[in-house]
Amino acid sequence: MPVVVGIRFKDSGKVYYFDPRDLDLRVGDQVIVETVRGQELAKVAFERREVSDEEIVGELKPVVRRAELSDLARMAELQQYHAEALARCAEKVKEHGLPMKLVKAEYSFDGSRLTFYFTADQRVDFRQLVRDLARMFKTRIELRQIGPRDEAKMLGGIGPCGRILCCTAFLPDYARVTIKMAKDQDLPLNPSKISGVCGRLLCCLSYEHEQYIEMRAQLPKRGTWVMTPDGPGEVIGQHVLKQQVLVQLASSGMIETYDIPQITIATEQVAALARARAAEGITPASTLKPERGEQRLLRDEIDALDWNDDLSLLEDDDLPQPPPPHVLPTPVLPPAVESKRVSEPKTTPKPRGRRQGNQQDKEAATTVNNAAKPAPSQPRKATAPTPPAKTVPSDSPAKAGNDVRRRRRRRN
Repeated sequence: MPVVVGIRFKDSGKVYYFDPRDLDLRVGDQVIVETVRGQELAKVAFERREVSDEEIVGELKPVVRRAELSDLARMAELQQYHAEALARCAEKVKEHGLPMKLVKAEYSFDGSRLTFYFTADQRVDFRQLVRDLARMFKTRIELRQIGPRDEAKMLGGIGPCGRILCCTAFLPDYARVTIKMAKDQDLPLNPSKISGVCGRLLCCLSYEHEQYIEMRAQLPKRGTWVMTPDGPGEVIGQHVLKQQVLVQLASSGMIETYDIPQITIATEQVAALARARAAEGITPASTLKPERGEQRLLRDEIDALDWNDDLSLLEDDDLPQPPPPHVLPTPVLPPAVESKRVSEPKTTPKPRGRRQGNQQDKEAATTVNNAAKPAPSQPRKATAPTPPAKTVPSDSPAKAGNDVRRRRRRRN
């Protein structure tokens, strides 16, 4: 197993493994290490130890030497030019009209590279800017786009709690924080209350989230019906840290606070009383029923309490029932006479001559005689024929019908 030493480049940065070789290093010592970007000044995070090969990522770089006073003086001299380099770069950014905000400028340990950190809402084409900065500073230029959390980590500041920002002081990696963590901790969902100086959710929301989950699992959920010393009620709230619940009593509707042991003891007392009554034969044995939800079962228990029997005394079952009202017979009305003028479409009568009217009278009389004759297959009877039914063709006028009746009387 390889022997390594932990090296940290910034106070709150990640820890990287390096080969200590034969150097006797202590925690906090400043050393010069070899990286892919050249030599860098760093601090020892932990002393040498053995680690497995799976924990080492990439090539294991060596520690060159301890940092001397001349190295620290040179680094302090380069830091004096950071503000000037940042101001000159801001002028170039304004000339090119690029939508970017500069955060920090930083020289490398040997002064061969100048890095500018900036933030932007989208990707920025800064190729021409890099050429201008390289001609201005006569060194290698590197531009890095960072997020709002990295900006707060570089600049530092004071959090809402009054302490130095966690990301600046000790937090090496950013925790994954969600709105659900704030809900589980019963925090107000106000952006100004649960966000930090970076405009993102507070990293400290993830510190105690697991503890809140474990303590909340021991409390009854909201909407659950429980038995309290004051009677049954519904859980409408929780105090996770105090291990208490808010219960709305079913009898009075008042909201009371109870500890978990109080609810448990009350439930055990009710169960013991029910078993004692069952043993004495006061209550019938329970029949097997399909499984039902906890809330539905507790609601059934509440419905079966004694105060339901008291409510039954208010019912008017013993009072005499009033006699049924007298039902009057429904009057029988004559059937309505349908008017032909309404049911039939109105037609304009055509003028008819006298000959045409006589011809229609003859046709109507022939129709009446044919209806009175019996069928040819039956023998002819000597009795007088029965008068035919009164048929008035819908298309003949009333005058033609009167003529037919007059002729029929003459034959009789």
